[in-house]
Amino acid sequence: MNATTNQITVCILLLIANLIFSSCAESTKEKKNNEDTTDIYISPVSFDGSEYTTNQEKILHGKRLANLFACNNCHLSDYTGVNFGDFIPILDGLWASNISLTLPKLRDDQLEELLRDGTHPSRDLFLMPSKTSQFLSEKDMDALIAYLRTIPEKGNPTPIPPEGYKDSVSARLPANYWRTDNEGKPYYHTSEDEVLYYRSHTLPDLGQDLLKGRLIAQTMCSSCHGAALDGVGEDSGDIKNAISYDLSSYKLLLKQGITIQGDTIQSPFGTGHASVYLTNNEIENVIAYTKQLIEEK
Repeated sequence: MNATTNQITVCILLLIANLIFSSCAESTKEKKNNEDTTDIYISPVSFDGSEYTTNQEKILHGKRLANLFACNNCHLSDYTGVNFGDFIPILDGLWASNISLTLPKLRDDQLEELLRDGTHPSRDLFLMPSKTSQFLSEKDMDALIAYLRTIPEKGNPTPIPPEGYKDSVSARLPANYWRTDNEGKPYYHTSEDEVLYYRSHTLPDLGQDLLKGRLIAQTMCSSCHGAALDGVGEDSGDIKNAISYDLSSYKLLLKQGITIQGDTIQSPFGTGHASVYLTNNEIENVIAYTKQLIEEK
């Protein structure tokens, strides 16, 4: 299996996971319309490496963040994009854009809105990791954008979703599509819908010493375990079982994906518990935060 096939496989699994995500976003959407509360969700702390002093260090930090958010899985290693419909028929009409060509057309503030609010100047967005990248600190966000600006232009433009795409996918969703409102009809969520759900169900602040761990849990762990790490809408379930792990076994879980029973977790998100992009310090911080979170539950 070559590198491109591996990336597409990971992306397919990401798509399947997103197809079970649902939210009651109307109340939070109304709140957003009445009051701009975005800033309170921006983390006051950053990932390791945010103390960059040169542009080169800034770009390298941004590249690590892009790897953490798996930007080059769905958009491929050269960021020329892929047709999701070729692999998931229900998503016919949706492409992971050739961002090497589209990003130069966006201003920095528009790109930040895309990454924080899940919004695009002219159309709906789908499957963007905005629901988790919204929490990045200003230093982290600046570095990520700086790195994305270095992507060389390549390939051909990719199509945008056709008019009425959201409704057409919603009509194709299975009857058992997960939703929090059992009386409502299933509908396919935009990235903005997901942002609002994650923003209104985000993890609690457990104190200054645990802020970095909270940031990592918000941006990394929540992709598999849900916005509040309670398993809602995600197959990986609540993280409460991690209470049985001591520090050594928890590190093994996060570094190598090996459970306390000795099994290896096959994460659909590519990096999963065995992320090579998290530093040892970040791993220790997220362990401290999630342990405290579980105890307080």
